Amino acid sequence: MPDFSVLEPAIDPNNRISFLLDWELTMKCNLDCSYCGVGLYSGHDNSTKHPPTTECIQTLDFMFKYADLYMKHKPRGLRYVVLNVYGGEALNHPDIVEILAQIQTKYQKYSDDWHLTVTTTTNAISSSKKLLKIIPYIDEFTTSYHTESSPKQKQQFKDNLLTIKNSGKKIKCIVLMHSIEEHFIDAEKMIKWLTDNDIELLPRQLEDPSNEKYNYNQKQVQWFNSLYQSKTHGNFDQIPDSKSLLSNLNNTGRACCGGRQTCQDQNYRERKFYVLDNKFTGWHCSVNWFFLYIKQVNGEVYVNKDCKMNFDGEVGPIGNLSNTSEILDTLTKQLNTRTLPIIQCKKTICYCGLCAPKAKELSTYNQIIAKYQKDYQ
Repeated sequence: MPDFSVLEPAIDPNNRISFLLDWELTMKCNLDCSYCGVGLYSGHDNSTKHPPTTECIQTLDFMFKYADLYMKHKPRGLRYVVLNVYGGEALNHPDIVEILAQIQTKYQKYSDDWHLTVTTTTNAISSSKKLLKIIPYIDEFTTSYHTESSPKQKQQFKDNLLTIKNSGKKIKCIVLMHSIEEHFIDAEKMIKWLTDNDIELLPRQLEDPSNEKYNYNQKQVQWFNSLYQSKTHGNFDQIPDSKSLLSNLNNTGRACCGGRQTCQDQNYRERKFYVLDNKFTGWHCSVNWFFLYIKQVNGEVYVNKDCKMNFDGEVGPIGNLSNTSEILDTLTKQLNTRTLPIIQCKKTICYCGLCAPKAKELSTYNQIIAKYQKDYQ
């Protein structure tokens, strides 16, 4: 367990606290990376069909209605929503352009109340012709570099990143640091290329805590230590030396997947980029105030894509796209009567959702969360 009892996102004008709509549009992917699980509840599954376009467009209505309910209870300065379209590989959906074209139309009725940013998390391995059709509908691109892709795909990746950058759209590249030495070196080369081309980047450790194949050697751990220390303002929590030659960083800690810094125990002068001991079992968490996850392929609706905690103190969905009216009606009543349950974590480790304010004690949670909720506490 961590040696702190409160975790909050640091105030950063360049990385605003927002409400993230994680929309897993399709499970199909044009890559098959060894560290990405296969199956309905893994990273990709090419045996599933692309969800029907009409159903995808209907999902936009639900997501915006859901987000709007929370926005009504947030201070004006926190009414920012990010729609993240991803997969699998979302750009592989045959009607992705048609789906993206509907977003602004659906959002228009809310535009005076809260701000929307449309992003996509993509491996950026797409034809240039298709990419040029997609770019006008995306505000910010989060691309991911995979060292296991082919030389041809890597070149296509670089070409597409330059196309996105030259279009004037904001772009960030997540460089997945593969622990196999030749791949790690390849990732370092990509970091240099991104730096030379003035493209924002964020190196990230692989996340497969059950697979020792992806453990990092001591030289690589020190590489991460140097990276995290350079991004920390205050005392850096050094990744401890392992007694073995290899380290499983996922059992040690992690950085926020969005690159956001955090503050511990209400010490707002120190900002941590890396969180040691990201284990919050039993803690009270505001993850529902900042996330929604839609699994379009089977219609499941979750609070968050990784922890999947619901309001019944269990790991599971809060409903299905087949009963969105019930989800919205229940949430409306709970918010308006201040009876919305507080999520208490039952997971052994925290991945995405790390930046959601959380506290070990309920009284402390109620104290810190007040600043994120308007007329709720």
